[in-house]
Amino acid sequence: MQSREKLRTWLQQRVLVGDGAMGTILQDKGLLPAGHCPDLLNLSAPDAVQEVYEQYLAAGANLIQTNTFGANRVKLAAYGAAELVREINQRGADLARRAAKSACLVAGNIGPTGQLLAPFGPLSLAAAADIFYEQAQALVAAGADLFLIETMSDLHEAKAAVMGARAASSKLPIICSVTYTEDLRTLTGADPETVITVLEALGVDVVGSNCGFGPDLMAEILARQWAISDLPLLAQPNAGLPRWQDGRTVYSLGPEEFAAYASELVAAGANIIGGCCGTTPAHIRLLAEQAQRLNPKPRSQPRFSKLAGASQTVYIGEKLPTPVVGERINPTGRRRLAKSLRERKFHLVAEEAQAQVKAGAALIDVNVGVRAPGLAEAELLPQAVLAVQRAVAVPVVIDTSDLQAMEAALQVCRGKPLLNSTTGQPQVLEKVTDLASKYGAAILGLTLDDTGIPAKAKERLAIARRIVEQALAKGLRRQDIYIDALTLTVGASQEQLVETLRAVYLIKEELGVRTTLGVSNVSHGMPQRATLNNTFLAMALGAGLDLPIINPDQPGLWEVIRAADVLTNRDPQAKLFLATATEGTQLNTPAPQPARIDDEQQLQREILAGETSRLADLTQSLLQAGWPALEIVNSCIIPAMEVAGNKFEQKEFFLPQLLLAAEAAQKTFRILHPELKRQATNSSLAGTVILATVQGDIHDIGKSIVGLLLENHGFRVVDLGKNVP
Repeated sequence: MQSREKLRTWLQQRVLVGDGAMGTILQDKGLLPAGHCPDLLNLSAPDAVQEVYEQYLAAGANLIQTNTFGANRVKLAAYGAAELVREINQRGADLARRAAKSACLVAGNIGPTGQLLAPFGPLSLAAAADIFYEQAQALVAAGADLFLIETMSDLHEAKAAVMGARAASSKLPIICSVTYTEDLRTLTGADPETVITVLEALGVDVVGSNCGFGPDLMAEILARQWAISDLPLLAQPNAGLPRWQDGRTVYSLGPEEFAAYASELVAAGANIIGGCCGTTPAHIRLLAEQAQRLNPKPRSQPRFSKLAGASQTVYIGEKLPTPVVGERINPTGRRRLAKSLRERKFHLVAEEAQAQVKAGAALIDVNVGVRAPGLAEAELLPQAVLAVQRAVAVPVVIDTSDLQAMEAALQVCRGKPLLNSTTGQPQVLEKVTDLASKYGAAILGLTLDDTGIPAKAKERLAIARRIVEQALAKGLRRQDIYIDALTLTVGASQEQLVETLRAVYLIKEELGVRTTLGVSNVSHGMPQRATLNNTFLAMALGAGLDLPIINPDQPGLWEVIRAADVLTNRDPQAKLFLATATEGTQLNTPAPQPARIDDEQQLQREILAGETSRLADLTQSLLQAGWPALEIVNSCIIPAMEVAGNKFEQKEFFLPQLLLAAEAAQKTFRILHPELKRQATNSSLAGTVILATVQGDIHDIGKSIVGLLLENHGFRVVDLGKNVP
């Protein structure tokens, strides 16, 4: 029996038990002095490592994780062992294979690199995927039954790890487990719903939560994920809270106390329960005894679709309120936006994203189709996507027919985007579905092919059917397929609008996928555009439209949507309609024209948003206006960073936004540096701070953040590096 089939069968039959901590046991054996690499023990103390495997097997574990958590080239480089990636991983898997025989599954353990991915760190998605691919290949070669990716604090790095593992073997199942802070978000801000939405789209077999805290907080994560996905769930909490006692780290929960949480975890949705830091074979033995008395919680496939930004998930379905895709980031007919894109400046993109979300958009369409000599869409689109994701948390719709640009945008896009678009043309359809499958995206298919847009609804349905069949064959789920029946302008194709509405109805009824339309196209070249758009939108919603693409600030739009949602049973008990109606105001009002913002305020805004394209212009403008460099620091940079810090404390910002703001502030400092140096005296420095990461700790993410923030507040920082004795 293949390992994927075996795992699925076991998951259907019973609650499975994972193993516990490896480092805790090796430390107790005296094999892990400060600064030693646990993975190297596969080579230097193989008998001790195999003994730990055997202890967990004897305790009742159904999955044994290889001692390879840090055996990627980035982490091993800190120990001078980067060239031993293959040897260490193969040896770790081989030892586990010998211990397990056929009694349990060997999980090839893959941990994080310890570095943040771009734009917050040095690694690109592709580079990180290559690092994980190298490790995964070695685990496959030594006979691992599955991959267990764990302790991922950055969902984008988790995506890279899944991509690397999948490239090494498409046959082995993948469990991907994420670690959360106590506010139930990852280090980079993703909540449990966003995590499972992204990993589900990548095709993982099991989604997990591990480390971070004890079992008491993990049940809520499981319950929230169980409610929106049919994927099996894994829980591997720590043995409570750590404390320092008698020269070593100990944890608050003993075996009995830890195992007592088994029923709560399973009731919340866990299919696999195990342990992380501080757990021992004694913990797992009692956990396994509890698991024998428990049955997996029944689950059913959700009937809605999901798309995700970096930290926010949007739900689309027949019984849910209608979400809107904001259409305004499109340079067609918008000279100011087109000009800024040609100049490679993205502040207007960010501003448009924020304005549309404020007006009610649940997703943001990003189109940068401008023509200029030497300007490639593959260069602009990823930068525009980054600008949008810096500005707002909602999902992105990547709008391009340029496949190179589409993939470039996918490489930087966090979350689960919608690809807009493919057509019924076989070569285009195959490439777009391949990209969606690889990067974990949904697709939007246009009902046109080599012959153009069919005149009749049934012909559009036929193209839609081909798109759906191809997407399903590529492994995409039906919930991740969106079909656009195409809106033609009433001024030129009046008779076609009825066919568009019929096509929406037929696609919905016969194919069971999501439907979308570019609603505003209907009124192109006509007067009273808002009236035409809103009327057509109401008709389309009645025909089964799920996801309109439209200007969210259009007058009267939200009155139509809220009323239609009541009449189509998308707003149970008319709660949203009544809530807005009783406010005594319009459901949306045109955004007021912003007052002119001076350069001082604009520089603060740019720093806070992490937008760097205009920093030099704004800073030079202030200098030319007679501002002293130190005054720019005190009046612009430091206040912006204080706001960023406050937003971070209040959970309005997460680590990515804080880092981007800090980097923008640092770039502004560099622009001011010559002038500051000319004006500087020792008294102008806030002080000198020496930073280092202590011996035995090879991670310096926290230190780097602290150093960046101190520099931005006027301190001189001397960084001694990491693993410093």
